[in-house]
Amino acid sequence: MAIPLKYNIRSLLNRRVSTVLIILGIALVVMIFISMMAMAQSMRQAIVQTGCEDNVIIKNKSTSSVEFGLLPEEVHNIIKYLPGIKKNNQGIPLVSPELYNRKFIKFGEEEKVIWLRIRGITPLAYEAYPQLKIIAGRKPKRGEVIIGKELPVKFGKEFIVGDKIQFGRQEHVIAGIFESGGSTYEGEIWMDKEDMKLDFDMKDISLVTVKLESPLLKDSFIKEVNQNPRLPMADAIGEIEYYSTLAGTSIFVLVMGIIIAVLMSLGAIFGGMNIMYMTIAARTREIGTLRALGYKPFHILTSLIIESLIIALCGGIIGSILSIGVNGYSLDLFEIAFSIKVTPAVMISGCIVSLFIGFFGGLLPGLSSARMSIVEALRHV
Repeated sequence: MAIPLKYNIRSLLNRRVSTVLIILGIALVVMIFISMMAMAQSMRQAIVQTGCEDNVIIKNKSTSSVEFGLLPEEVHNIIKYLPGIKKNNQGIPLVSPELYNRKFIKFGEEEKVIWLRIRGITPLAYEAYPQLKIIAGRKPKRGEVIIGKELPVKFGKEFIVGDKIQFGRQEHVIAGIFESGGSTYEGEIWMDKEDMKLDFDMKDISLVTVKLESPLLKDSFIKEVNQNPRLPMADAIGEIEYYSTLAGTSIFVLVMGIIIAVLMSLGAIFGGMNIMYMTIAARTREIGTLRALGYKPFHILTSLIIESLIIALCGGIIGSILSIGVNGYSLDLFEIAFSIKVTPAVMISGCIVSLFIGFFGGLLPGLSSARMSIVEALRHV
């Protein structure tokens, strides 16, 4: 016969202080675990969402990243006449020649070092990236910039239309602020391509973004570019595929999150075991009485593990609720600005971790008490 559940509830209420301490410890572990997992997933999602299925990037084949290689300007003039490229209402092919660069600046009185990702564009870029929506202000003119909504995270201050940002050789007026569905573009500064050339003494272009008539044409278009004898330096790749290769950065965050969670979980398990051992020592007479009443060692072990699981689940639920506080928090990590999204799936995984802590935290103390003989236990009466 199993020990009634109300016995476990009453036991926990009688040990309020130790119960609350264990719950708070597990809640802290779960909150950190959920926060790290949510951060890694949100970062990966921001990188992957940056691409469009019908967009192709043409970059220098000598490098894996668009920021480290350049292409001659004439590459753009060759590409825009290739078949399969979508045209706008004026019949202009949606081919966007762009400059891309990372620069650091010193900002504020403390001269905080900030890495900026800057993209030099032409007006066609707004049609090549339909996910981009201007939420404040307007498109920039020469001498102006438009910024992603997550850029203020890098500076630690809010920007409004009309503010100025100093980088390059001069100050730049913010003409607008945009969002792009949570992609990494939201951490960038966009400006006129020719202004960027003058500001940073750059030549040529970093990449060409092409919007195709259909995603079904992507493979054939990439093959056409990569085998074109007039484009010996060009390397075409699907935009989604390109940014998916960069998503490996989030794996580091995920691994670090798991390591931290495991270390803290071990601490919570040993802390819980220590308290459970002390609790069992104080309940020796109680355990002896249960054995004398006919309850078997298995029943006592099960009862103690149930107590531990109840405590752990309470801590898991509290930790999950506390983790909601980081939902929507904007972060700048590895030069990628994004917002953390705490999903129900991540919260459930946090509760599962808490049950794991509870089970192993109560197992050894439970085995110790279950093996106690009736005579030894009743000596404490």
